[in-house]
Amino acid sequence: MRSAKRLGNRRAFLRYLAASPILAYVGLSSRWVEDLMEETAAAQDSTALDRQNEVIIKSVKEALSVFDFDAVARTKLSPAHYTFITDGSFSNETLRANREGFSKYAIRVRRLTGITKVDQSIRIFGVNWDSPIFLCPVGRMNAYYPQGAVVVARAAKATRTLQVLAGSQVIVSDPKAIEDVVAARGEPVWVAGLGDTLDGPLVKRIEATGCPTLVWTIDDGGGNTIGAKSVQRANVANLDREADSRCVGCHGNLPKVNRIAPGTPMNVVGAIGSLRGENSIKLNWDDVRRLRDMTRMKLVLKGIVAQEDAELSVRNGVDAVLVSNHGGHEDASGRGTIECLPEVMAGVGGKIPVFIDSGFRSGADVFKALALGATAVGIGRPYIWGLSSFGQEGVETVIELLRRELQVIMGETGAASIANIRRDSLVSRS
Repeated sequence: MRSAKRLGNRRAFLRYLAASPILAYVGLSSRWVEDLMEETAAAQDSTALDRQNEVIIKSVKEALSVFDFDAVARTKLSPAHYTFITDGSFSNETLRANREGFSKYAIRVRRLTGITKVDQSIRIFGVNWDSPIFLCPVGRMNAYYPQGAVVVARAAKATRTLQVLAGSQVIVSDPKAIEDVVAARGEPVWVAGLGDTLDGPLVKRIEATGCPTLVWTIDDGGGNTIGAKSVQRANVANLDREADSRCVGCHGNLPKVNRIAPGTPMNVVGAIGSLRGENSIKLNWDDVRRLRDMTRMKLVLKGIVAQEDAELSVRNGVDAVLVSNHGGHEDASGRGTIECLPEVMAGVGGKIPVFIDSGFRSGADVFKALALGATAVGIGRPYIWGLSSFGQEGVETVIELLRRELQVIMGETGAASIANIRRDSLVSRS
């Protein structure tokens, strides 16, 4: 309603300009105003149409795409929690680039392929999975659904989907998260560690659960505004959630290391609160070698986006890399991961698998990454939307929707299996 009112005010102002001598004085014609008025009318019509067509589904059976779950999640989550999972870092340029990057590639479809069955199964580090779509590590899942990590594990088990558990669940939200998830899944899971929190004791503890693969998130640079925006959405006085009755019930019970207090990641304040200071720990390739020597688990570096770093990953004994910008949370580069993928593929030279995440919302998105050489594709926000909306059933449906969309695209391009997906199925728009 407010946006429609603003558009109406804009049109009234443009009419005033058209009837005044100001335009001629600055050298503009009345046609300029008419063009602007046409754009304003179109925008107003579009806004009204979007409002009219927005549907809040009541069950998973009504879902047509993963975005239907986003609309439901918006109604079920608190403004602070929804903002935290949805928003990006700095000016959101990278978040937008993740989505816009897919438009740089078009898919060449074929006709009369005769394909009646599509096989999406893949094999990663000796284990078979039903699809190349996996669930990315997302921290603090209890903010989105009770026992969120366990519920997601049940959905992943039911759909035979690779799940990567966020290590922040262990050191921040739920110290028993790994054991509970392993129990729910009935098998060990991949675990992700974040930045400099991945120390010796935590690595040994993760290894003791039978975790076969350790994912090290190295793009934790300190986003500028995510946490601050979420606090603003909660309308907490002085941005102090620990003193707010609506927030302290959960946040006040967090381990002391991550209480809502000045300087902690969840309490980034204003323009500089979240930026890392001069005394913060700066990780380097010596740390990668140290971690490599510390464990026998497979090691995946999450956050590689440049060819040089892909080459260094191979040289330093890394088992795979994950092209990621944290979904736009921690990155102000303005580059989408699909744009980074070709140079990372060149950097590894086929020596190790390349995974990718950030911005994937459809089977067509997934297909484009696979055609460019990715081994598997991770989703984050979509399955959290499903989790927040309908719990385990929501997560399973998000996975199923993406798989069905991928199946259609594979059939239309003549790819009966993942191995048959080819680079020449893509056309670069540039």
